[in-house]
Amino acid sequence: MAEIAAHDGTDTPRHSASQSRYVTDPDEVRQIFKLLRDQRAELQLRFDEDPAAYRAKVLDLQGSSVLIEDIQPREGMKLLRAGRPFSLSSRNDGMYVHSVHNRAHKADSERNVPFFHVALPKNLLCQQRRREMRYRLPLRVAIRGAQVTLFPSGKDAKPLTGSIIDISAGGCRAEFEGFKFRPIQEGDPLDSCALHVPKLLEFRTQGAIRHSSFDARRRLLTCGIEFTEMHVTDRRRLEQFIQSMARSLQPM
Repeated sequence: MAEIAAHDGTDTPRHSASQSRYVTDPDEVRQIFKLLRDQRAELQLRFDEDPAAYRAKVLDLQGSSVLIEDIQPREGMKLLRAGRPFSLSSRNDGMYVHSVHNRAHKADSERNVPFFHVALPKNLLCQQRRREMRYRLPLRVAIRGAQVTLFPSGKDAKPLTGSIIDISAGGCRAEFEGFKFRPIQEGDPLDSCALHVPKLLEFRTQGAIRHSSFDARRRLLTCGIEFTEMHVTDRRRLEQFIQSMARSLQPM
């Protein structure tokens, strides 16, 4: 059992337990990748001697291979076709997986849409975080305009304000509307984030994007945001807010 610390700012670190292990059973590895497929979780690929990070999705599983598609940026497809080794990682619903020394052994296409065959990892690091209870905001709170604003790092970066879907003591999930292209994703640095529920709760904290999905057709970005470094007073306000509304909030 490993311990990961999330610092509260001026108080002592707050610990949340996570269990790390290496999965070597082929059937269990397949089940993990089926979950990533069904959840349309984003994969991150990093090739040896290439500093860039590439994104992909699990298309399906076939025999002892996982089929990956939607490689972004598209330059990553050249590296896959060349058989360059890469590491693979993904975060999904409190689970983090990571494997190294992967290679695409076959390129394929369906209706001119390319995908790649990659052998299922024989040794997969899997870290499962103990989840905090998440609550969907009731209508009487949501209609007041419960919002979170992200402040990305960078000179020309613009704040992003979205509607909070659900919340926990450790973070929230929010929707951001009106984007033609994905404005931000997991791993992108944030200067801070601010949460505002009119007349009920307001604070600003350090944060990180732990997962995201983008629907280009609906121009809708959905993000899971972790509150990483909070002043102890703000954390207690957040916990009191959740406790005071626990009877009307619906656990997720």
